[in-house]
Amino acid sequence: MYQNVSIKKIDHRHLWRLFAASMILLCQTSVLAVEYESSEVILNSVQSWLKTQFINKDNIEFRVGHIDNRHHMLKCSTPLDVSRPEHTRENGNSTVKVKCHDRNAWQVYVPVRIYEYIDVLIAKHALPRGTYIQKSDVVTSRKEVSRLHGGYFTTLNDVNDMVLKRSLRKGQIVTPSIISPPRLVKRGESIIILAQSGNLTIRVKGRALMDGKKGDRIRVKNERTKRELHATVVSSGTVQVSM
Repeated sequence: MYQNVSIKKIDHRHLWRLFAASMILLCQTSVLAVEYESSEVILNSVQSWLKTQFINKDNIEFRVGHIDNRHHMLKCSTPLDVSRPEHTRENGNSTVKVKCHDRNAWQVYVPVRIYEYIDVLIAKHALPRGTYIQKSDVVTSRKEVSRLHGGYFTTLNDVNDMVLKRSLRKGQIVTPSIISPPRLVKRGESIIILAQSGNLTIRVKGRALMDGKKGDRIRVKNERTKRELHATVVSSGTVQVSM
């Protein structure tokens, strides 16, 4: 005996809708399962690392920047490795590298601003051009130096007896570009010419044919022989020739 079996026609459109719905649900589930490293964790790791770098430096302050929100780093299963890239600045605008070493392996650069404060020399009072700087002319003042691109000095020995090439206002920083070594020899003046060999030193009178600062090589004339020589300025009114 046979039973009559009713077979319904399969609706292929219905099956495709079910399939599409299943795929969407699967994708959503996969997305929800992915964890990303939070920017807060990354920035806090940079903050902590910088504190350890400058733990004994009370003249250093820093500010950690932001991470571009368009970057999505997968959650790191190992401790984040923080370091300073090669050839980055020690102060001012700089960067710190944060790296993940697990199987997801990623790295990101975080901008930081490092403020370094140093006692630098400034003019104690207004100083005119041509001044020979003395101890009474300068004092130290703490400055943030990352933006002092013209340089600075920290001790009086660096500038003592140097000559100002232009005027300085009270409180203005003394920089290398506005000072020069004094002229120790002036053209036309009488000088002493030294010639040294071992323990033997010969001193003769001469005349400078050029101006000269310490270390300059200038032309001079031996007063006795009238011979012109090249000599090195060693001190005020004194030059030395090679033997």
